[in-house]
Amino acid sequence: MGKSTRTSVLLALATAAILLMALSEEPTWGLLVGSWTLMLWGWTGSPKPQEITVDAQGLSPRDVKEYRRQHPGVTMVDAINALGKPRR
Repeated sequence: MGKSTRTSVLLALATAAILLMALSEEPTWGLLVGSWTLMLWGWTGSPKPQEITVDAQGLSPRDVKEYRRQHPGVTMVDAINALGKPRR
């Protein structure tokens, strides 16, 4: 699940929980949906940070920028890993 999708789903569930608690005669359903939202938030967590796995010495910022321009959607770490020299 992508970060934007995860955020959208969590916001939609939180909104539904608030509306159910405020508008329904039985606020238990809102509390239930709110509990599901909290569980989903805890289970999905945040993405793990990326690591640079190559020797990046001598790599110019201009090369990284050009690589990212040629490959849209690539992160800085991905570009450095693609352009750097393998560690020995």
